[in-house]
Amino acid sequence: MSQQEEKKIGKKRYELEMAGPFLVVLAVMTLIAFLIPLRPAASVREKRTLREFPTFSVDALLSGDYFDDIGMWFSDTFPGRETMLEISERMDALHGLGKNEIALNQTNAANDNDELDALLEQAEAEAAARREAEERAAAEAAEAAAIVAEAAKPADPDAVIEDWGGLAGEDEAGIYGDLVVIDGTILSRLGFDQSASDHHAALMNKAGDALAAKGIRFFNLPAPTSISVLISSELLSELGSADQGKTLRYMFAQENDNVHKVNAFNNMLKHNTEYIYFNTDHHWTALGAYYAYQAFCEEAGFEPVPLDEFTEWNMGEFEGTYTHSVNSRNLKADEVIALVPPGNENIHMEIAGYPHYTTVIVDESEAAPNMKYNCFIAGDNPITILTNDNLPDAPDCMVIKDSYGNPFTVYLTQHYHKVYILDYRKNFTPVSIVAEQYGVQDVILAQSIGVSQTRQAQSLLDNLMK
Repeated sequence: MSQQEEKKIGKKRYELEMAGPFLVVLAVMTLIAFLIPLRPAASVREKRTLREFPTFSVDALLSGDYFDDIGMWFSDTFPGRETMLEISERMDALHGLGKNEIALNQTNAANDNDELDALLEQAEAEAAARREAEERAAAEAAEAAAIVAEAAKPADPDAVIEDWGGLAGEDEAGIYGDLVVIDGTILSRLGFDQSASDHHAALMNKAGDALAAKGIRFFNLPAPTSISVLISSELLSELGSADQGKTLRYMFAQENDNVHKVNAFNNMLKHNTEYIYFNTDHHWTALGAYYAYQAFCEEAGFEPVPLDEFTEWNMGEFEGTYTHSVNSRNLKADEVIALVPPGNENIHMEIAGYPHYTTVIVDESEAAPNMKYNCFIAGDNPITILTNDNLPDAPDCMVIKDSYGNPFTVYLTQHYHKVYILDYRKNFTPVSIVAEQYGVQDVILAQSIGVSQTRQAQSLLDNLMK
């Protein structure tokens, strides 16, 4: 054997010796990965149930779906998945906003209500001037005047609410960065960002125009956050948090008539002594979402189903996302109370990949306390379809939403045959295209008003709202 051949053999032997430990580790990890008892059943971080091992059937085997489902189960329930997700999210955070996250960190937000008052006065004056110019132009042509008269919705002075009561802070407020604890309730302060508000209004006009061109109505429903509804207007100003009623009016003043503006803020203020927001979480309760639904019905021309026709279902103790973010032992307890809609037995839910979720209210009574908000349409998913077989001739609608929209969509089943629900953090196709594909008559954007005040979060809507 030549010296050159001996060198080649020696090199191959060396490569095998180096690769051996890696192959052994890989084989052991593969074996561990297929041990079903080690695989998690739920994700605490994502607050959802993970995929189950698929049930074998001959049809699924022949179609190839069986092995596809095994692959999806394998990747969704890999041992150590939670730790790897946390590492991945922390790495992503070094580069900015994650693709499925909304970071409500404001830039250049103004907490001075005097500045907001001045900007609001200017915006509403400009809006009034535009309306006067449109009316003068419309008067020149009878046909145009008739169209304007039908579409125009002049400002209602009764809708302006300057002062209101609420939590007044019997004890000194605890301050934890943007979070404050008042009378046992955790609230998140939110300022006013003019640039972000202008950008949001422009997005709404873009979506409204694109949908109107296809004969589809577009509704903008910004969900107010708890701090501007639950506490008194006097204390709100002292805490340096913006008046969200004024923020809404500022944005609405810039939105054109192709955007149906739903002001849930005013209706929720009327009920701010009721349990409409959680004490330890940023979301509204099912009752709070119901009062927003009433405001939507007024704008959409529907008669809201009376509250007493819904059936309460108490899921038990709830721990919100703020629970461990403050150092307070005097927090009010929370519980998740779902409102089951009339005719629920004929209302069905479909979520791709989760065939066991079939009802709009999911039983989460035995779930961990921090998972129970998932009882509303099984939490956040890319697309969810609700079908009310009691209303076969009713129109269809599409809801673009964040997690505030989850309990709200339940009520829409009382007016639409099908409700298509898209989470805008996981869908990026322009809404006008998707709405036309599904053949809907109405599109509703239901999201936290906090999103309208954060330009990073709005970037997720840039490609969608057209």
